[in-house]
Amino acid sequence: MANARKVENLKLRARILREVRSFFVERDFVEVETPLLVPNPGLEPYLVPFETTWEPGMGGGKARTYYLPTSPEYHLKKALALGLPRVFEISRSFRNGEKSRSHEPEFSMLEWYRHPGGYAEIADDFASLLARLGAEFAPAAPWKRRQDLSVCEAFRSLAGIDLEAVLKGEGESLASRARAQGFASVQADDDFETAFHKVMLDAIEAKLGFEGPLFLWDYPSSMCALARLKPEKPYLCERFEVYFRGVELANCFGELTDPVEQRVRCEADRGTRMKLYGKTPPIDEEFLSALAKLDQPAGGIAVGLDRVVQLLIGAERIQDVIAFPHADSL
Repeated sequence: MANARKVENLKLRARILREVRSFFVERDFVEVETPLLVPNPGLEPYLVPFETTWEPGMGGGKARTYYLPTSPEYHLKKALALGLPRVFEISRSFRNGEKSRSHEPEFSMLEWYRHPGGYAEIADDFASLLARLGAEFAPAAPWKRRQDLSVCEAFRSLAGIDLEAVLKGEGESLASRARAQGFASVQADDDFETAFHKVMLDAIEAKLGFEGPLFLWDYPSSMCALARLKPEKPYLCERFEVYFRGVELANCFGELTDPVEQRVRCEADRGTRMKLYGKTPPIDEEFLSALAKLDQPAGGIAVGLDRVVQLLIGAERIQDVIAFPHADSL
């Protein structure tokens, strides 16, 4: 793109980041700087980290494997455990194997956490932040018109599938129901998560958030990651994602703070990673110890900040709002 347009985009980006920081400082959040070399980048099976080796050099000692973080989540929860009840960070995050008009291998992540707090409070934070940014930078767009929809409602209304019946074990599998509804991309032997993501991609995601930011609530428990299960409906978890104009902006959890259950999930994720890649990072024991210190409900969210900037500015790609994008040269 022309240099003059890029310069204007970068100036606007700087103003947006200042506004984001002001929003959180005004609400008594503490800005935290977390490490960019970490012993565990997160164990979500389908996120591929960048790996490096620390050499002890003249100081002696043993070489160690480190990773660039796919998210600052682990360390921000450690900050909660230190006694900081509200924390946020605008960080650099890294994910290998990602390149598109809405993906970069290195990108800006905005995350914040509350303890005490839950995913409902985080949703209110994000809705207020988006309304403020929209009023300042894109007043003609409906940034303040928050919408709410459950995942089960989205499957029912947009895909014609009773997802809740599947989750309760009532009748046919999700793959069978999707094929009966004409989803040609779904194969008869697709497992639940594969079929779920195909239906989301084919029938749901691109339709979300055109009347305002849409909060898509309560994902299946098999996709809980670091979220706690809903006590009244344990086949669902306290997780929402946010979409605007068909673009996913954020992923939020009502945080699991039980270190025993989290260890079980970490071990399961490590097993999956071993099958996929033949190796896996160790469990972050400091992270599990931090969870044991969180004696009240907690909530947190990860926001793709480059995507928010892109939509506020009206740029075609996130590369247009990043000073030195990698994807253009990969």
